[in-house]
Amino acid sequence: MQNYIFFVQRTNYLLLFVCLAVTQIKVSAQDIHFSQFYASPLSLNPANTGNYDGDWRIMNNYRNQWRALSIPFRTISVGFDKQIYIYSEKFSAGLYVVNDKSGTAGLTVNKLYLSLAWHKTANGHNLHLGIQGGMVFKNFSMDKLTFPSQFDMTIGYFNPQLANNESNTNLSTNYPDLNIGAGWSKKLHYFEPEIGISFFHVTMPKESFLENNNILPIRVALNAGLNIPVKQFYAHPQILYMKQSRATDFLGGFEFGYNIPKANVIKQIFAGYFFRNDFSTAFDASIAVIGLQFKQLRLGFSYDINSSPLKVATNHRGAFEVSLIYISKSTIPQKITLPCDRL
Repeated sequence: MQNYIFFVQRTNYLLLFVCLAVTQIKVSAQDIHFSQFYASPLSLNPANTGNYDGDWRIMNNYRNQWRALSIPFRTISVGFDKQIYIYSEKFSAGLYVVNDKSGTAGLTVNKLYLSLAWHKTANGHNLHLGIQGGMVFKNFSMDKLTFPSQFDMTIGYFNPQLANNESNTNLSTNYPDLNIGAGWSKKLHYFEPEIGISFFHVTMPKESFLENNNILPIRVALNAGLNIPVKQFYAHPQILYMKQSRATDFLGGFEFGYNIPKANVIKQIFAGYFFRNDFSTAFDASIAVIGLQFKQLRLGFSYDINSSPLKVATNHRGAFEVSLIYISKSTIPQKITLPCDRL
């Protein structure tokens, strides 16, 4: 009996160590992200602040992932930005808020950022530079977790009423954060390419619930797209590549849309397909996208079909997302050139 109890204790210590190791890898490799990355411009690149035609813009994203498991991961973000003109220079300011909750321990992440961007057009080239700073707040609860010291040998089960004997563990942590980015686009004869690069956590803040110096590594994000209009239709292929420490993530795909002529309410409908590959598996997820635009309001829906090794537990069910972007009309007069004969 004593040998059995010793084996159970050793097994639970080993399982705890493995779970903590896997969790640490996932935490260091996973920043909050959306499959509709292009519909969350302030989380994609700080240089996207004010990068649109209009006076102001409001954005909302909702993601619910792995509902097939016992506790799904849920992410909600809200953003707002507006144009600021100083003499002949165009600046933009924005606010971005994120709430994310995941796991049995109810790990909650709240992020609050302020963004500032500068936009310049020269010889048809559009250049965007942005900076984003704010605070990150994280907390979790031990109430629903069990630890090796809580294994009750008299009943053969874990007893949450027993002391967990965990010390030097903080239930919350917070730190300042800084992100920077740049973007470029140019309208050519038949299409318009766009490229962006951004760096997140450039100050590499300390992020840990324990008394150690766990440093959050810089995450690099590269995105590119190509807008191709064809009469009333358009095609918009896009890619996103991210790298953080040894973790990588790639999303690629395309969106096809139809601009409804002389529309009063629904101006555009679109659909698309994207895929995700984290380079640790052959294929991570397929993403189906549909949506429409009501005047200044653009609404998108997407669903991730899980293809990773976790598909056995999720039955291929992944994440559901909703995106909403509203852009007000611009009140800035457009500059036009009128032909005039010299006298």
